[in-house]
Amino acid sequence: MQVSCFILEESAKTIIGLATTGLSGGLIWLALLRYRSHTIRVLLKNSTRVFIFYYRGDHDTSHKKRLAFNADGSINDGKHPNECYWDVAWGLLVIYTNGRKVYSKFRWDQKVGRLIHTNNPNLPSVMGQCIVPLFIPAGQNREIYLQSLGVDGNGR
Repeated sequence: MQVSCFILEESAKTIIGLATTGLSGGLIWLALLRYRSHTIRVLLKNSTRVFIFYYRGDHDTSHKKRLAFNADGSINDGKHPNECYWDVAWGLLVIYTNGRKVYSKFRWDQKVGRLIHTNNPNLPSVMGQCIVPLFIPAGQNREIYLQSLGVDGNGR
């Protein structure tokens, strides 16, 4: 009788330990996905920011175009039947066709500063694509820097 109570008690402790570990890991995973989604939304939130879309991969710089993302989920510059709408889900930028079907997915790689195709073979898009934010250093464009400070071209 004492042996079976010991086994039940130890089994219950093991199950509780595993459930706690699984729950903690799941919450950390969800928090990480939320952070990744937030980072992409912040990047795309600035409607004046333009991106360069390398649609044949970054090794082929002749196949590129400008993209601009609107706040309503549509794509402005560079719109194509394969790239009409966008959304952020599960930490990924999702690009939709004009029929609202998933065409491609990108993850933000902070180390290289670009959105990189997930290379999912089930997607109809070309693997190796990337989307690069077009940053203009403030030191090279005085007008943009002054506008961001709310100052006119004369420094007032």
